Amino acid sequence: MAGFIQHGARDSSETAGSKPIAVAVVDDHPVVRFGICHVIDGQPDLNVIGDVGESEAALRLIEEKSPDVLLLDLELECQQCSFGLIAKVAQEYPGTRVVIYTSHDAENRVMEAIRSGASAYVIKSSRPERMCEAIRVVADGGTYLDPAIASLVVGRVGRRRERRASNSRELTRRERDVLRGLASGKRNREIAAELFISERTVKFHIKSMFTKMQAKSRTEIVKIAIENGFV
Repeated sequence: MAGFIQHGARDSSETAGSKPIAVAVVDDHPVVRFGICHVIDGQPDLNVIGDVGESEAALRLIEEKSPDVLLLDLELECQQCSFGLIAKVAQEYPGTRVVIYTSHDAENRVMEAIRSGASAYVIKSSRPERMCEAIRVVADGGTYLDPAIASLVVGRVGRRRERRASNSRELTRRERDVLRGLASGKRNREIAAELFISERTVKFHIKSMFTKMQAKSRTEIVKIAIENGFV
């Protein structure tokens, strides 16, 4: 059974003042994994604590090292192994958030990954900086979707009616715009600037979505929107 690579601790001068985000990398291609680790370790606030190539080794790594973020490719031993790993981590290791980093952007895979418990979904063809940003966002408790994925997934809101509840739970056009910003990991002020509205108005729409979806956090808004047919 494959083990995991132990990465060296950062020099104290690099970590002084703040603890870097601990990241575990799971990808079954060693060369790709090496490149990902190199990019992450090049960031002063991120630190790879280990990398593995299959799901069982990933669970051992999480058990031993308790990473803040698990960066996971969807193509491991089998596709369902990856989704099973996401669900297990979400249920049994809530202190570790899952970021999907994969070459696949099919809508059904995005939906299943989020439903399984992933907090972020980033496409490998995106800039490396986007992967690092996703890690930071989820480590801070947020949700992040690659902008192309956010448009794909959140765009379904306008094409599909919520089937279980009354019309009062359907999202307005502006709420969908704000939801797209939330899914992309943007903060209120960034959403406001993008939509040319006030930050207070953004907060109003988010509060409305909290009520409609009975959500307890911004992350839950995105997940509930997907799970309950808003997207």
